[in-house]
Amino acid sequence: MKSQLQARRVSAIWQQGMARRRFLKWGLLGSAGVAAVAAGGFALLRRSPLDKQEAPAWVRGLSEAEYHLFNRARQVLLPVDGTALLPSEQVPVVQNVQTLLGHLHPLTRKEVAAGLGLFDNAAVLTRGSRFVDLNDDDARAYFDSWGQGNVIQRTLATVIKQLVYSAYWQDSATWPPTEFDGPVSDKWGLEYLGNAPLPDSVADGEARA
Repeated sequence: MKSQLQARRVSAIWQQGMARRRFLKWGLLGSAGVAAVAAGGFALLRRSPLDKQEAPAWVRGLSEAEYHLFNRARQVLLPVDGTALLPSEQVPVVQNVQTLLGHLHPLTRKEVAAGLGLFDNAAVLTRGSRFVDLNDDDARAYFDSWGQGNVIQRTLATVIKQLVYSAYWQDSATWPPTEFDGPVSDKWGLEYLGNAPLPDSVADGEARA
């Protein structure tokens, strides 16, 4: 029960960030056409050995391509070897990502799917293979280049990173090495109120600004 409540809290916080970025208005559906062109024009290059690997049985809210993308992003973004942190393969990172995405509005989810396809396939144009097939150094460099790119590139890189990081750190098994003992709301028995609106005084001030 507590893990489900924690997951809902993380999902709500992540969706607030999505709303603040006005994700729906960034034309990702149009960008999906670019991904489609890349997919068609570079059909041979975009073939991946992972295409023959089926996703695990628990995958329901992700496509197989999305599963492989987030599984690769987990490996690239959470390199904890040589540290006290829990290895990401011991945390249900991709399962947690699936849960987070499952709370999105269907239209937003569709646009996120288009963006994920663009991120994966666009690597063919600059690096000769899809993101899921890049080695660790090239994959991190790819993230860095998108983090410094145009607004859509920066947004997609940020969204993928936030999903992976949130999915990892929301699991309480990852907390002991950092000496984090859980949300104070749990310790104090505070009821979660969801996405509460801003006080009128704050909202008025933002409107005037």
